[in-house]
Amino acid sequence: MRLVELSRSPIFVWDFDGGILKWNRGSEDLYGFGRDEAIGQSKEALLHPIVPGSTFQALRESLLSRVQWKGEVHHRTKSGKIIQVESEIELVLVNGRRLVLESTRDITERKRWEEQQKLLLDELSHRVRNTLTGVQSMARQTLRNTQSGADFVERFEGRLSSLARAHKILVDSEWKGAELTALIESKLQVHTSDASGRIQVDGEPLTLPPDLATPFGLILHELATNATKYGSLSSETGTVLVRWSVRPDGTESILNFLWHEAGGPPVEIPSRRGFGSSLIERGLTGAAVHRDFLPTGFVCTIDVPLAKSLA
Repeated sequence: MRLVELSRSPIFVWDFDGGILKWNRGSEDLYGFGRDEAIGQSKEALLHPIVPGSTFQALRESLLSRVQWKGEVHHRTKSGKIIQVESEIELVLVNGRRLVLESTRDITERKRWEEQQKLLLDELSHRVRNTLTGVQSMARQTLRNTQSGADFVERFEGRLSSLARAHKILVDSEWKGAELTALIESKLQVHTSDASGRIQVDGEPLTLPPDLATPFGLILHELATNATKYGSLSSETGTVLVRWSVRPDGTESILNFLWHEAGGPPVEIPSRRGFGSSLIERGLTGAAVHRDFLPTGFVCTIDVPLAKSLA
């Protein structure tokens, strides 16, 4: 018993029919009760044990039939904090008395970590399913709007790479969001590395949430691709202005986004609506999108609601 009393591991002895008889240093450290405070108290009154999925009374009955018990128990410390412990309990007879030797190990942090891991895995599974669904839809739509296998590969690989770049930004932020400037630069650098001096980006710092950053990234990819192939950036004199601001609107805020091309070849209104056009106009839920094919250059404006916390 001397070794038990000196042990830093929480170990205590209680009378099955009475109160606590031994309370060692480890128990004092874990629970906060001094020896004088604990001895004589019933375990139920001192620690308020809760057995997940069962009851403390069922635990006692199990000890009578099986002598030993091991499992998770929730105990209350002196400060009122509920901690999760792994408890090993043994019932022994000593001079006709039913004594219980109990050792506990604090697993509160481990259980919290396990719960966090479960939440992360559930979230990852959810995001993977959504991403795969999006990729499948993107593949079908791209195939439907291309005339050759080579054209399909070029368009689909570009959109897939754009999706991957947006996801990298989100992963780097631990999926908290994507800074809009970084998102824009990641799209423009790929398509317009030789025209960076003709691109003006102007806007206040703004972090988009994941559910908005991913489709917004795909829209930016389509705008940059079209500008490079057919629009202002296909000409050595063409320019692009990318500007945004946030304004309050009742109980929410609105992101006003502008893509303005100038100095490029003559603008032609598309003869048919492809997947890229549909993605730009319908890719953001709740957004108002306007595309204007002006003689001076293509202009796209997007007004999309934001959560108040992002304003």
